[in-house]
Amino acid sequence: MTHRVWGRSQLGRWLFAALLAIAFAPAFAAPVADWNYRVRPNDTIWDLAGHYLKPDIPWQKLQDYNKVADPLHLPPGMTLHIPVAWLRLEPARAKVIAVIGNATATLPGTAQAVPVTQAMSFGYGATLVTQGDTSLTLEFADGSRILVQSNSELALDRLSAYGNTGMVDTRVRLQRGRINSDVIPMSGNAARFSVSTPGTISSVRGTHFRVIADPETDAARTEVTSGKVDVGNDRRHVLVKTGLGVATAGGASPGQPQSLLPTPALSCPTAPINQFPYEFQWQPLDGAQHYRVQVASSAKFEALLMDRVVDDAHAVIPDLSDGIYAIRVRGVGTGQLEGLDATCSAVTIDSHPQPPLIVSPQPDTRVRDTRPQFRWTESQQAASYTWQLASDSAFEHLLAEQPQVTGSDVRPPHSLPLGRYYWRIASRDDTGKVGPYTHALPFDLVSEPPAPVPGEPKHSHGDLVLSWPAGNPDQRYNVQLARQPEFAQPEVDTTLDKPEIDLKNLSSGKWYVRVRTIDTDGYAGPWGSVQKTRIPCMACRWAAAGGGASLLWLIL
Repeated sequence: MTHRVWGRSQLGRWLFAALLAIAFAPAFAAPVADWNYRVRPNDTIWDLAGHYLKPDIPWQKLQDYNKVADPLHLPPGMTLHIPVAWLRLEPARAKVIAVIGNATATLPGTAQAVPVTQAMSFGYGATLVTQGDTSLTLEFADGSRILVQSNSELALDRLSAYGNTGMVDTRVRLQRGRINSDVIPMSGNAARFSVSTPGTISSVRGTHFRVIADPETDAARTEVTSGKVDVGNDRRHVLVKTGLGVATAGGASPGQPQSLLPTPALSCPTAPINQFPYEFQWQPLDGAQHYRVQVASSAKFEALLMDRVVDDAHAVIPDLSDGIYAIRVRGVGTGQLEGLDATCSAVTIDSHPQPPLIVSPQPDTRVRDTRPQFRWTESQQAASYTWQLASDSAFEHLLAEQPQVTGSDVRPPHSLPLGRYYWRIASRDDTGKVGPYTHALPFDLVSEPPAPVPGEPKHSHGDLVLSWPAGNPDQRYNVQLARQPEFAQPEVDTTLDKPEIDLKNLSSGKWYVRVRTIDTDGYAGPWGSVQKTRIPCMACRWAAAGGGASLLWLIL
């Protein structure tokens, strides 16, 4: 005779596996319970039987169970009791409402993963995987939804609907990553919605909660933002209410529910955002070690355009297309539990087409030509430009304006007296929409210096100077120059501490340039629009200088 001796850890794993098997057993294997239906006018016992019962359950059984004396006449308002085991049980599907990024799905019986696209639907047995910067929302048969965030793996273990009763049995398994669940309040005692991780099961009947699974540490967290969630494993169950969260580490029992951090105090922008980079700020939150910031195209947060964790009470919002967006922020506290969301549900971005980069005059420089030439790069988004010159930084006293400039330079219509001036430029796209202006760019018009005494001729190499609106202190800027607009092999790729670059001795020909901001935490934002410029031949520069004109070294 042989005996097997179970160690504590082996026994715990066996018991938890058994618990999972019981939890995911078919609903009709549970003790019989009733679903109640309120009779409506013109209902008959056989119509209701055909509508709700399994094909092998005759209507007479329903009549006997409810002690209906006259099957031809059911009194309106009567409560008809139907055992759950008799109800028609049908497979349900989960539909992809929105997806951003690279997500794949592996279907039952197949090894090859397929890309996930919007409007796809999946039955039980499918496994969905999201990569970095990817998110998607699944909608289930009863309207409940799950937002699957980046670097997550979610298995659909059970998707069933009890005929036309409205009751569903939805059970998913989060192998790793993060999900956010919005569960419709359930009616009927057979309805169920649960999320399991390698160490816990979270079961609800209508609530909003988040589940995080970390397979490397065997840790899980559940955060309840509305309603109640039963969180348990083979060791212990706890009831987690609104505003509380619970963490489980290393296969241990769920800890004591802890209070989540309250909502941060946001100052939602009231005016449209028209300059990027844009820094979104909020009040520091006591007890917050970090903050999670999310941006979506609507307040439903069906797919995330941005999902970042930052250390301080501010974050740079990416350069998004014009439209209305939602931003939400929550604090991350002790044990990595994340708090309640504060949301700006309607943030307007009206920043396109973006203005071009400035070539000359640069801010706070001296100009000696009384009819200076204003130069900028050519934006790929622009069909023309709007240029303004003023004597004040608020542009309340315009001195000159060109509302539709084509090309990349302009001169004022008349000579200017010496003094301080301000200019700005905006792009207009092919639909006629004018984007935001650059910041006011000051320069000083000063007199010409005395002509130098002619001497031996010396070769002079021109510089290409580009600038753009400054971001926040300590931000840096990544600049690339390439011969092709795809930037496959940039010839200049440098990072700067100030919003300006001075490029010396560039060879002649066409150049493309682009810039992006690097935040204080090292996050590199998206690239700005590609700009184009052209450097003429050296002979052309000397020819212009020999003719007594200003050195024309940039032709756009």
